[in-house]
Amino acid sequence: MSGKYVGARVARSEDPRLLRGRGEFVDDIRLPGMLHAAFVRAPLAHARIAGIDASVARAFPVGGGG
Repeated sequence: MSGKYVGARVARSEDPRLLRGRGEFVDDIRLPGMLHAAFVRAPLAHARIAGIDASVARAFPVGGGG
């Protein structure tokens, strides 16, 4: 491999769009009927999960929300 690429400036086509705040990210995508999920990590390493109260999540209308 030639050394002419190491340390050389590389023109990036996405920079102007991102620097102007016009970048599009996965979180910006909205599709009809899209649902969301949240993951919570345990605050204790190697702890046993005794139970999960999902009653609020189950009561939430599917496809609803904002």
